[in-house]
Amino acid sequence: MGNDLKDFYENKYFIEKDKTSIETINYKKYPTNRYEAAIKYFSDNIKGGSILELGAGNGIITNNILKTNKNIDRYVASDLSGSRLEGIKKNIDDRRLELKEIEVESFDFTTIGQFDAIIMIALIEHLVDPLNTMKRIKAALKPNGFVYIDTPNIADYGARFKLLRGKFPSTASKAEGLITYDNQDVTLHDEGHLHYFTYKSLSGMLTKYAGFSETEKYYYPVGRLPFGKAIHYNLARLYPELFSMLALVAK
Repeated sequence: MGNDLKDFYENKYFIEKDKTSIETINYKKYPTNRYEAAIKYFSDNIKGGSILELGAGNGIITNNILKTNKNIDRYVASDLSGSRLEGIKKNIDDRRLELKEIEVESFDFTTIGQFDAIIMIALIEHLVDPLNTMKRIKAALKPNGFVYIDTPNIADYGARFKLLRGKFPSTASKAEGLITYDNQDVTLHDEGHLHYFTYKSLSGMLTKYAGFSETEKYYYPVGRLPFGKAIHYNLARLYPELFSMLALVAK
C-alpha cells in the first residue's frame, strides 16, 4: 500500500521537480484559503525554534514561513514525493531548511528529534490510521509545543446541502469523488481522502485518544465569496462549524 501511494504521488507531481518559483503568500487579516490561513494562524502562534512540516507539498508554506520568521532556527520540510522535495530544494535557499522524504504512518520520529511546532495541511484526511499516527506525532513535540492541522470540514454548509440531496459530499473532487476538478477520471476515490472530520470529531480524537490536552479552533471561508472577504470571514468566525474549513491548533 505504501509503495503504491508513493508511486501515485510521484507520478502526479513529477513535473514539480522542475518548477522555477514558489508563490509568495502575504499575511492577510482575512484569510480565504488554506495557505493564507496557515500563514496567519501559524505565525500568530509560533515564536521561533524548530518546525516540522509534514506533507510540505508545493513548498508554499515552507517558503513563506521561512521568509517571514527569522526566529526559526530549524525547519524540516517533508513529503512522500521526492519530486516535490526536489522542487522545494531548487527554489528555497535557506541554511535552516532540511528536506526529508517521510511516509508519516511508518516513520520513526525519534530519529529527527522533537519540535516546537508541527504543521499538517491537507494531510490528516489521507491517513489510514489518523488516531495512532497522531499519538506518535504528539510524542514528536517538545513540552508546550503544538500541531497546526488543516483539513476539509465535512459539516460545512455545502456538504450538508449535498447530503440533503442524497449525494456524497466529496472534499477533493466532483461527482461524488469520481471526477477531478479538471474533469478527468480519478485514480483514487476523492483524490485519496480516507477520513472526514468535523471540529468536534477531530478535537475529540486529539484530546481523548492522541494525548493532546486542548485544541483551539480557527477559521476561514468555504467556497465562493459573493459578499466580500470580510463578511465571509466573519461568518466563518461566528459559525465555523457551518461556514469554515477546519483549522485548529492542538497542544
